[in-house]
Amino acid sequence: MSPEGIPECAVLGAGTMGAQIALALAVGGAKVRLWGRRREALPDARARIDAAAAFLAAQRLQDQAQAIADEHIAVTDEFEEAVRDAGFIIEAVAEDIAIKQSVLGMAEVACQGEAILSSTTSAISASNIQAALSYPDRFCIAHYAQPAHLIALVEVVPGEKTVTRTTDKVVSLLRNTGKAPVLCPDIPGFLWARIQHAVLREFASLVGKGIVTPEACDTILKQGYAWRLPAMGAFEHADLAGLDLMNGDAAKEVWADLSNVSDPAETPVGQLFAKGHTGMGSGRGFYDWTVRDAEEFKAQRDLEIVRRIRARMPRDA
Repeated sequence: MSPEGIPECAVLGAGTMGAQIALALAVGGAKVRLWGRRREALPDARARIDAAAAFLAAQRLQDQAQAIADEHIAVTDEFEEAVRDAGFIIEAVAEDIAIKQSVLGMAEVACQGEAILSSTTSAISASNIQAALSYPDRFCIAHYAQPAHLIALVEVVPGEKTVTRTTDKVVSLLRNTGKAPVLCPDIPGFLWARIQHAVLREFASLVGKGIVTPEACDTILKQGYAWRLPAMGAFEHADLAGLDLMNGDAAKEVWADLSNVSDPAETPVGQLFAKGHTGMGSGRGFYDWTVRDAEEFKAQRDLEIVRRIRARMPRDA
């Protein structure tokens, strides 16, 4: 147990998300063991942690990030060593329910009796995951958003068999490590992914009709709508504009014209996928990533997030 009362943590899965979650927990005051299945992959995991820590230090968000990472994050391929003393265990493996259930089941056997089990899945039902566990009452999703060491919000999703005590402990841990937990229902996509899919569905539908370009849609979001989102959410805007306006003829015309397609395959999302264009990983999606630099794009994304973090910080911080 750390001086702040934060339990020791285990992160299961040493990919990008696992490394970022490990750093987020460590910077928040936790001692962390990051487990990777393959020993030969552990140096890459440590390199991911170091790169993220160096970024935090360079941006002066946490000057001691590297020292914290070195002192408070241990990387291992020994499963029992990773989970034995952990009070909070979160898996960050592939988005495959069978793999998640297998890893969490192993953790149940090897961990201390009262440990909380969690997953950072963005879409798989909490109730479905916990159905295969021996102690489903101690399981609750904590969905970190990428980049996890920068984004404050974490979705907390209890399943049908999760007890209130478990949810409360997860919320408390997240708050104590500097995150902003939000309780979400166990519905497809929870809340974060639902709004992402709603926006993508509408814009993809318009792109598919040939009446707008991906560039125009992204510009509307980045240079327009997103600018006021930090200050005003959807319901706050509805109240500001007036529910009479939001219930008027113009609004009804817009709602009636919005896409209600239920299968991404019916939009350019599926059409591109059918051609083998899966996005940055394949070099082509809505954009040509053989022309655009994917790593530079991600670097600029992180810098923009940092800019917004600084804008909300006290002036003397």
